[in-house]
Amino acid sequence: MPELSKEAKQRLQNLFKCGQFTIRWGFVPLVLYLGFKRGADPGMPEPTILSDRMPSE
Repeated sequence: MPELSKEAKQRLQNLFKCGQFTIRWGFVPLVLYLGFKRGADPGMPEPTILSDRMPSE
């Protein structure tokens, strides 16, 4: 394996930190977005943000 300079190691470390941050904070919003974009399965009510917060009667 080739030796990396100190600057290259720092850049790779920064890149991995940014990737880790993106995965940690982006996964749940991505799943929610894809779920709302796809819509409900046949026979199920449409998903809405307010339906989880409103008491059902």
